[in-house]
Amino acid sequence: MPARAKSAEALTESLKAMTRFKPDHEIVLAGFGYADDGPHLVLNDIDEAKRYVFPVLGRTFSLRRLQKRYCTGPFDLKTFEARCCPNKVELLPDMKETQCPACIEETGFNPSFYFATTISPQQRAYNLTPHFVYMAYFAPGFVKVGISSETRGVERLLEQGARAACVIGRFENADAARELEARLCAEEDIYETMRASKKCDLLVEVPYRFEEGASALRATAEAHDVAILEGPFDLSPYYFGGPSPSVDEMTLPQDDADGVCAGRCVGMVGADLVFRQKEMNFVTLVKEWESHVVELYVNEVVHEYAYEPAQMMLL
Repeated sequence: MPARAKSAEALTESLKAMTRFKPDHEIVLAGFGYADDGPHLVLNDIDEAKRYVFPVLGRTFSLRRLQKRYCTGPFDLKTFEARCCPNKVELLPDMKETQCPACIEETGFNPSFYFATTISPQQRAYNLTPHFVYMAYFAPGFVKVGISSETRGVERLLEQGARAACVIGRFENADAARELEARLCAEEDIYETMRASKKCDLLVEVPYRFEEGASALRATAEAHDVAILEGPFDLSPYYFGGPSPSVDEMTLPQDDADGVCAGRCVGMVGADLVFRQKEMNFVTLVKEWESHVVELYVNEVVHEYAYEPAQMMLL
């Protein structure tokens, strides 16, 4: 499995003693990712045109989403560096994209390039880099196949929230890797795409056992005549710094928590933040928060989730 990515810039030590981060600035949730120190959020300071990486594992903090939105900025497919939108473009509330047209064009990336009528020069060069084909397990009956540039490594799998994974092919370029991906995704028992909301539901509803996931990956590979080159791997340590918490202690907020998440962060799976409160882990899908202005409160819990333990029934 490729090595983990390294974060570009972490917030300063002084942030540990702060409450709200840069209260006089407009701070945008620009993305999320994984590095040697675990999962993190990416924040854009619109006023200073500066990006910050905020490690979340083991931190107590709160995040409040506002309605205002800004372009998250361009990404360089050659250097893998991201920056704030140079024009500080404000996005319409109902806009599907998280980038403005200029930053979309500058980035030039289309994950479904094989369906596109035109391919940007940036995408064409990116496609010529070595790619690998992976098989990802999310829950029983939910196995997905995809491709990634070798330069992305394991981070691609982590961003998707795969619970276990294996490498089933390595190729000189994206087109060659796509041939294997397309063949497998044509099968009824293999997914090519999965909604982020579905992954979130599986996280809180279905128990995860690595042995089950590894067995499912091996069985799927054997059924479709492909060899596992590396793995299966348990990805829990990347998300939680150790084993995954029990699904019995995982739930979605049942109160008015829409637009706010808070607590001691015990991990992040894909784009799902997992906060500990009241002996329970509450999960928030922050993928939908990208491009929104947010308020970040460090070492402060601004919302307590409503939760009543299930009553045990006497037989």
